[in-house]
Amino acid sequence: MQFLSGGFVILWVITFALYYLLPSKCQWMLLAVMSGLFYVAGMGSGPLALGIIVTALSTYVCGRLLAENLAAQKEALSHCTDKEEKKAVKSAYEKRRKRLQILHFVLNLGILLCGKYMSAILPFLREGRLLSPVSDAFFSRIVMPLGVSFYTLTAIGYVVDVGREQCEAQENPLKLFLYLAYFPAITQGPFHRYEKMRAEFAREHVFDYGRLASGVQRFVWGAFKKLVIADRLGIFVGNVFDGGRTQITGGIYAVAVIFYMLQLYADFSGYMDMALGVSETFDIALPENFKRPYFSTSVAEFWRRWHITLGAWFKDYVMFSFVMSDAGRKLGKAAKKRFPNLGKHVTALAGTMLVWLFTGLWHGRTVSYLLWGVYYGIIMCLSLVLEPCYASWREKLHIREGRVWSFVRMARTWLIVFAADILIRTGSLAQAGEVYLAIPGRLGIAATIGTLTDYGLGRYAFLLLLFACGLWLFVSICEERGMDVRKRLSALPLPFRWGCYYAVALLLIITGIYGGSYDTAAFLYQSF
Repeated sequence: MQFLSGGFVILWVITFALYYLLPSKCQWMLLAVMSGLFYVAGMGSGPLALGIIVTALSTYVCGRLLAENLAAQKEALSHCTDKEEKKAVKSAYEKRRKRLQILHFVLNLGILLCGKYMSAILPFLREGRLLSPVSDAFFSRIVMPLGVSFYTLTAIGYVVDVGREQCEAQENPLKLFLYLAYFPAITQGPFHRYEKMRAEFAREHVFDYGRLASGVQRFVWGAFKKLVIADRLGIFVGNVFDGGRTQITGGIYAVAVIFYMLQLYADFSGYMDMALGVSETFDIALPENFKRPYFSTSVAEFWRRWHITLGAWFKDYVMFSFVMSDAGRKLGKAAKKRFPNLGKHVTALAGTMLVWLFTGLWHGRTVSYLLWGVYYGIIMCLSLVLEPCYASWREKLHIREGRVWSFVRMARTWLIVFAADILIRTGSLAQAGEVYLAIPGRLGIAATIGTLTDYGLGRYAFLLLLFACGLWLFVSICEERGMDVRKRLSALPLPFRWGCYYAVALLLIITGIYGGSYDTAAFLYQSF
């Protein structure tokens, strides 16, 4: 079951109708039940939903055991008389907690890796004759659970937070299940934090028409970006990269990559608008996941604006854990002794590369994604090392801060992202190499203009895209300048306000990509 399906709309409407009729103390129960129904419907059958049940139960048990360990540690420390004894007691309890957490990580990351990478590993196991007929048949039936990347990392974050005493362990397993499986966010996020969501689910929720209208507006805007922009761009991109054509000009490849950049952004941010819009109707605030990344003037800023909650997760649970670990501290001390000037950056550089290796592996199961992560990791590390030099370089080159320089920096960021997206959109490294060579080598501007309509989009479709992207750009500029577009829209006189609503709704209905074998429910980031 996906957002853009009749089944989801029915589920949403029924849940909304019951939600505000129930007492506030029962509202979370309804959301938990509906999240379970949504998940089972999304997987197609009950047995296939076993993955999230195992994750929820193991996370609940681990959280409770960690809480008991922390309570026992405090009790034991209260009876200690000197520092050395306290240090020994604390170390013993910390080791037990680490063993518990590692066991949880191994189990749940094992489920994630098995579901995500088994289809890629299976051919190599067969070729090496490492599988018996029974194990081959078993592994062949493995299906990647819906939202496994999301709920696994969310569960790990909860376990780490309990161990760090940043939140209390949940005593009710159903409430923990709701945290992991909340249906607006289960498939693609955003990643939320337990303490924040616990407070959101616990507080009283009262019906408010303005909030309902605002949530529906956001949902429709997300559907507009998905159906009118992303899926239309996807037709051109798919015909270029997956159509099996030869002798494609570098110009067509360049257009296809630019379209893919816009498609991925419209598709993923459109999903997030829908997820946050649905959640807003229940008066549950999910964290923002995008902040207009293509206005960024550096790659670091781009990734602070793109998939914000995933970046924060990796920073808090990978980067911070590595920097504060014994290995990270030893590396930092050794580097400072050997390289006094550069040494202070070594731990941060190693942590950054580690984060981007994990980010590449999280996004995909091919070498291309690993190289994509290494590419961004190197750029981030270079930026960190060279940052102190930027001011002096600008002064020597007589570069003045202003709109022109900001645009140059934005263009530089677009080019870096452009080069990276070739890696993850092409079907293989060989095809990626062909694209890298074709764009500067056989650009063919005249031939490109003459053949633009040969890849699934006619003139009408291009004009429609131009209009839709122009509207999207206008809204983005307004938001970048601090304007709340939905509030401004709601404040318009009634005829103008409803005129805008009807215009967007009709544009969505008339020009959205529907019908045939085209899967309007599929979102690009589901595969990540």
